[in-house]
Amino acid sequence: MTLECILPKPSKTEWIHLQSGKEFSRLLYTNPVCFLATSSSQPSQSADRDSDRKESAKKNDPKIPHNDIKRNVMVLSWLTASNNNGRFLFSIHKTRYSAQLLTRRRALDESDESSGSSNGIYEAGNEFSLSVPVKGMEEIVKDVGSISGRDCSKFQSDATTSLVKEGCAHQPQGMSDNLSNRQRKKQKKNSIKRNGILGLVPVPLGSDDEASLEESDLFAIKGTVAHLRCRVYALLGPQSSDNHDAINKNDSSANTSMQPVADEDHLLIMAEVVDAYVHSSYWDSNKLLFRPMPKAGEQTVPPYLTFFGSQTFGYVVPSYEDM
Repeated sequence: MTLECILPKPSKTEWIHLQSGKEFSRLLYTNPVCFLATSSSQPSQSADRDSDRKESAKKNDPKIPHNDIKRNVMVLSWLTASNNNGRFLFSIHKTRYSAQLLTRRRALDESDESSGSSNGIYEAGNEFSLSVPVKGMEEIVKDVGSISGRDCSKFQSDATTSLVKEGCAHQPQGMSDNLSNRQRKKQKKNSIKRNGILGLVPVPLGSDDEASLEESDLFAIKGTVAHLRCRVYALLGPQSSDNHDAINKNDSSANTSMQPVADEDHLLIMAEVVDAYVHSSYWDSNKLLFRPMPKAGEQTVPPYLTFFGSQTFGYVVPSYEDM
């Protein structure tokens, strides 16, 4: 199976470069399913990653070494616009690999830093991208959510096996009709860890040309119909009362409102869109709406995705009155 077989095929891609915060916000009004992507120019040297690789070797788990992996992507569906000028917020579990990439923690003092303590102040400023998938990309979305970037690269371009070149990462050798659903899922997951996810292709923001993407560039996912460059401007996370007192004592400029907002396990991240592009077949320029808008010569275009839960998707389509 090739990439062209599984991605939707709208007409020749024409991207509209949005200009205002109001236009940015309209892309998020419907709470679409998004790929959240991060890119780092420096390879991670975290002790956690080394520990994961050692544990993987003990279990004979097919995680690939990835000291040089610089890109990661996760699925985000818990998000909402918070104003009409491009700002929004979302929740993410603090243990997720993407949470580590999105946030930085500054140690409160030298003892925290040397001991590797979890105490510290969350710092904003990191950039990331959102890109909105459409009908036909459901399996890619599920596969992205099935593994952690801490375990392996999710991109085929980072894999080295012949299976990738043959375009059969989703059909590993030895797949049997006699396997249970649980065994199938495990075998598929192992194949993804070795070979990457079929159809998950990084592209520049506002483009479908993966060849023009530099390794350290922030990126979107090919086949998606809206690309948003975003920046974390504030965040709230779990803080113990002792840590809160330490913040007040050691850093008078710290945000003293950093108490649990969602719960002890989740970070609430506040971000703003700083640049955005949308596929021309999904933008109503008269009403400034993000919705499927077939152009002349197009009978239809795939609707974009929303999420019901339990790996079940819905589709965003215009109302009959507007068609």
